[in-house]
Amino acid sequence: MRSLKLIIAGFAITFGIVNAAAASPISFNLTAPDSRDGAINSTYAMQYNYEKEDLGLAVTGWSYGIKTTTTKSCKKTNRKGECTQWKTTTTTSLNEAIEQDYVGKWDGLGVEKVDTPNHAVDNEAGDYDMHLLSFDELVKLTTLDIGWYQNDSDISILAFNGTSFTPSSLLGKKWQDLIGNGWELVGNYYNVDTGPNNGAVNQGGVVSQYWLVGAYNLNFSNTFSGPNINKTSGDDYYKLKGVTVERPSVKVPEPSALLLLGLSLLGLSIARRRTA
Repeated sequence: MRSLKLIIAGFAITFGIVNAAAASPISFNLTAPDSRDGAINSTYAMQYNYEKEDLGLAVTGWSYGIKTTTTKSCKKTNRKGECTQWKTTTTTSLNEAIEQDYVGKWDGLGVEKVDTPNHAVDNEAGDYDMHLLSFDELVKLTTLDIGWYQNDSDISILAFNGTSFTPSSLLGKKWQDLIGNGWELVGNYYNVDTGPNNGAVNQGGVVSQYWLVGAYNLNFSNTFSGPNINKTSGDDYYKLKGVTVERPSVKVPEPSALLLLGLSLLGLSIARRRTA
């Protein structure tokens, strides 16, 4: 009988009946990049690059742009009603078209070089900022580490679930255009990594290579999830200091019916030999 057990155990290991061990967390300290692309000074760059345990990560910044409108009006006319003096007025307004912006590094990473307060990731006046986290393989995002923040740090997270992605595909779109077009909402989270919250996100275990993490965007959804349910109001301002991910566990295939049949026949054969 002991021989039979050893043989069956050998088959189990060979054909993957034993499950693989759980994946170990990998934490990135975003204040200590390995390199930068498109750097303009010691603080700002178009892309920050990291590597930890043979896992590569590139971080870029994205937000809405600003459009400038110039109008011309008559300031003074003559007796004939003809304009003799014109007034030119220039105004700026939000341009709801995603564009790439600089990433700034202070107590965590922000977005936009000319943003207030303190160059943070924010959603002030409907100008939603997000970081694109591009890994070189599929990962499960599990935790966000927030550095500096002001007022609130409510955060929205999207994961790419399409077939192929390039960052340029974001350009010119509205944030809400992404949902259902290769992107899914992972969740909205109140005050991530502040108060009683430990920064845990993605309780559903979504796996993706590309993630958008930014200030709460009501265009995605007004429903919140996660362990922190302390709702607060007002604009959100924060800097992303770190992220923790896990490589997805390799699920070993279950034994096939043919394998189970073979093990049964092997057992019967050994039993008959012992009784012969």
